[in-house]
Amino acid sequence: MSEIQDALNAYKQGNLNYALRKVQEIIEKSQSQEAYNLLGKILKEMGKDEEALQAFLKAGNRVEVARIYLQHGLYRDALNQLKDLNDKEARILRALAYIKLEEYEKAKEELTGIEDNSPITLKAKGIVDYYMGNYYDALRELSLAIEAYPYDAELFYYRALTKTELNMDPEEDLNTAISLNPYYAELYYNKGVVLETKGKIEEAIKFYSRAIEVKPRLVKAYYRRAKALMKMGKEDEAMKDIERVNQIKNSGSS
Repeated sequence: MSEIQDALNAYKQGNLNYALRKVQEIIEKSQSQEAYNLLGKILKEMGKDEEALQAFLKAGNRVEVARIYLQHGLYRDALNQLKDLNDKEARILRALAYIKLEEYEKAKEELTGIEDNSPITLKAKGIVDYYMGNYYDALRELSLAIEAYPYDAELFYYRALTKTELNMDPEEDLNTAISLNPYYAELYYNKGVVLETKGKIEEAIKFYSRAIEVKPRLVKAYYRRAKALMKMGKEDEAMKDIERVNQIKNSGSS
């Protein structure tokens, strides 16, 4: 068995420390792209994204470089890495970057013609169709993605938004999304909206408040909480939320 195969097997078996040590020994002897690529995978698995990024750059693996940039919110950098790659994986990653940049037409172009039922592709298609108003397509794609991978809070969040547009009850999806990711402020905000429309004003206020706790500059949560407080006759508290909104806007952030 070759040294690189030994390191690869250890990586696949989850023996990351051994795999890391072996691949570092290999690189000391011969700095091959294959070795650097495996080093990047090991480091990424260990949560060492910056070191993994450097390894993937040395390996010339622009797809993995772009994937790390996406995870860290560097969407333009990701697109720059992928700009002249046209395989399916690169197109899907470009679509995800365009979604984050709210450039949905470009995302749609990237996804057109891709016949793939993987959760990540279905998720991208579902989100794009939601934003482009194709709600029934979005509902189908997001539901298929959830069947394949029911652990992504964002899938349930976007299906909840889609159900709202189709006059379906989104509350169950929002509850699931919150259980999967309790630090996603928009989930609490939308749960508050749902409760408010059902006339459960006090419960709605609690969820708007939780959204604000998670994301203190979420302007729309202050607006909705102010309106809900007004419905309950708590004008002084409502005015405090309006004042906070003005402070946030004047600071140039929303």
